[in-house]
Amino acid sequence: MKKYFLIVSYLLILTLCIQSPSHPENAEEYYYKANLSLTSGQIAEAVSFYKKAAEKKENFFEAYLGLSIAYRELGEYDKAHQAILKVLEIRPDYYQVYYNLGLILEKQQKYTEALEAYEQFLEKVPGASRFTDTKRRISKIKGSR
Repeated sequence: MKKYFLIVSYLLILTLCIQSPSHPENAEEYYYKANLSLTSGQIAEAVSFYKKAAEKKENFFEAYLGLSIAYRELGEYDKAHQAILKVLEIRPDYYQVYYNLGLILEKQQKYTEALEAYEQFLEKVPGASRFTDTKRRISKIKGSR
């Protein structure tokens, strides 16, 4: 009986260690930690976790999207652009990628390409009339030409 209790206790402890977000082992756990880091302003840490999530799970487009946002927050627009292109490669039908691409391209002062990305976003998004920020960005780009 004592031996059974020790084995069950050991397995329980092992399970808790494996599933603990403080010791991430799988892509989803790294992604969770990355999102927590990003929302708490620990951007460099978020980048590290998003990278680990992407390494652990092939075609994890959400990790690349988060990575692009984190790089954009750090002002590393070329890296943000590379990460968002990976999202486009994996999920070209994911409409949110076009908005984020537009933001990055705007920061890179590639206004024609940003305009195209925003227009694609509005074309693909359900209920596009709600997105006044995107329409404002389009108007601003068109007005500065």
